[in-house]
Amino acid sequence: MTGVRATIHRPALAGLLAVGSLGLALAVGCGDDVSDVSFPEQPDPPIGVWFLGVWGTDPDNVYVVGQPGLIYHWNGDEWARQTSGTEVALTDVWGDGAGTVYITGHRGTVLRRSSGGGWSAMNTGTSADLFAVGEYQGTVMVCGRDGTLRQLSGGGWINAPEGIYIRDNEQAVTDTLVRSEDVESITSVAHYGVTASEGIILMDDPETDWLLRRVTGGEDWVTCSTSSDRLSGNFVATDGGRLFQLRQDESDALSWEEWYSPALGAVVYGIYTDDADTVWAVTNDGRINRVDPPGHSFRPLYEDGRVLFDIWGSSGTNLYAVGIGGRVLHFHEVAPDEFGWESEELPLPETKSQTERVFDRFGRTVP
Repeated sequence: MTGVRATIHRPALAGLLAVGSLGLALAVGCGDDVSDVSFPEQPDPPIGVWFLGVWGTDPDNVYVVGQPGLIYHWNGDEWARQTSGTEVALTDVWGDGAGTVYITGHRGTVLRRSSGGGWSAMNTGTSADLFAVGEYQGTVMVCGRDGTLRQLSGGGWINAPEGIYIRDNEQAVTDTLVRSEDVESITSVAHYGVTASEGIILMDDPETDWLLRRVTGGEDWVTCSTSSDRLSGNFVATDGGRLFQLRQDESDALSWEEWYSPALGAVVYGIYTDDADTVWAVTNDGRINRVDPPGHSFRPLYEDGRVLFDIWGSSGTNLYAVGIGGRVLHFHEVAPDEFGWESEELPLPETKSQTERVFDRFGRTVP
């Protein structure tokens, strides 16, 4: 492994713990008249390898996905590229705990792999860009642009419930919405709700399909979440750098409590939390930050100025963060009693020069 190493010695650890090139061929006519020459539409500027998602089950079973159509797997000994059958941007990866792993991507892409098998494309019934996959209260869902939310049913994908209520503090209905018409984009799926643009979190409602909550007053997108059947293990973060935890009051009402602004104004693209409710967050300016309970103390762990899109770990001492340039950063024991970040070496495909424009998994220009 190579790359910059940020080392943490054991005594400090308790407090820190931390598309592709399109290769366009110009079609030229054979006649002498210049009017016989046809010029096909030029592609977008070529981009390099970007990793957008990371997930695993244990230290010896980790997946990273990205663009163009990239899937890599760590088996404990080496990183191996797996065949995806597509060149679209792959945005997220997640498994159901029973050995089946799902990957979402743009243009309605969902790939599935069962234990011991290869990746196969599923018919999702949508061409919308998909951003994330997860489990909402026992149902596997994928989400994406234009309020797209599809749920797995009988081995196929069907439209998720559409109806939304907005309630006041007395629980009276003040407005009704239709998800696919009134929500711009749905960004992630978690056990207690799905997150969306304009500060929206959709949660279960006893009288209709969804109850709409807002955590940012509609100013920022909720960009990512963590998911757990343990209520306090559910967090969301925003592109305004704000972090919220799901809480339950004495009357059993659920609410999102703001913890901290861990990115200091940067966009939070991915978060990971452990069983102690410690949160690690990655940002658009290449930072990895940590927020600890109690007191929600904030500590920066890493910074290189280059966009990071996601983070996952098997524990607080074994973490992976991924981003542009085919970067996979690994926090682990780099020497006896020393922990730090190292760059993993993956067998990356050759690409042309990196464009200066960087887009996130939602298709937005990275600030």
